[in-house]
Amino acid sequence: MATIKDIARTAGVGIGTVSRVLNETGYVSEETRQKVWNAVKRLQYVPNGIARALVTKRTMALGVVLHDLMNPYVPTIARGIEDEARRHGYTMMVLDTDWQLEHELRAITILRQQAVDGIILVSPANTEEMVSKCQDENIPVIVVDSGDASAISHITADHYKGARDAVAWAKKQGHTHIGFLAGPAGLRFADLRLRGYLDSMGLTDLSLEEVDQRKELPIVRAEFLFEGGRAATEALLHAHPEITCIFAGNDMSALGALQYLEQQGIAVPEQIAIIGFDDIFIASLVHPRLTTIRQPMYEIGVAAAELLMQHLSAPECPIPQRVFDLTLVIRESC
Repeated sequence: MATIKDIARTAGVGIGTVSRVLNETGYVSEETRQKVWNAVKRLQYVPNGIARALVTKRTMALGVVLHDLMNPYVPTIARGIEDEARRHGYTMMVLDTDWQLEHELRAITILRQQAVDGIILVSPANTEEMVSKCQDENIPVIVVDSGDASAISHITADHYKGARDAVAWAKKQGHTHIGFLAGPAGLRFADLRLRGYLDSMGLTDLSLEEVDQRKELPIVRAEFLFEGGRAATEALLHAHPEITCIFAGNDMSALGALQYLEQQGIAVPEQIAIIGFDDIFIASLVHPRLTTIRQPMYEIGVAAAELLMQHLSAPECPIPQRVFDLTLVIRESC
């Protein structure tokens, strides 16, 4: 296995010069730098990560904490993070938490033990506790779409406007009896989508806390799950047979609704229309193809990695917030 000494000998330079080139520190002429990299390629040199970390104080590894890898929305964000991290020479460690506080806090402990340079939290349910733990461990952290309403989101999307756009489209298609498949209660972005639906339906005075007690409302919680979408659609139509359009809080529950309607022989969109939220890749593959609100998931991931890189380079600078606009994607289901 080649060493730095071998590279220095092959390139005809000193060990210190090789070190400066590999660690990108100090001045080295372009001609000399090229000699070093040619020697690296010729000798197939692989840097010792542990030794480099001791010198640079960086492991070139990032931690990413996700809430549900089974949801196609999540891996797309993770891919954006990974691609951008790779461009900066970083590798990525991923941990799934199922929105459980114990798992979320354990994830931070594991990533600290692995000495990651920074952490990206994607839609954490208990953001304040996780960010506090990162700060206690002196780990830079970026939050994407906090599920905790009281905590900061460095990167988020306009969920409220997205929901309003969805209902506006349904009304434009002539629907007045529009049901809603809500996400988990208390989850910030689920609440924002619910608030957008309520306001669009003229229920501006109704608080979110009252929704679950108002059984007469055409709202059932599907919990952002496929099976939840199936069960919620059955319950919704049993209580409100007048419904002609279902707006689901995310695509997974919309797909569950679509399957239930198909099994019941209910034509979509002729008898009941469906609108989703997220635009996961499956949304354009089902029949009928799903009308939905598109989140730029890959771009959100890239932006999260970019923001963390900036924060690592200039930790003294405040972290800006970025809000992504969402887009109505009109397909066949509504």
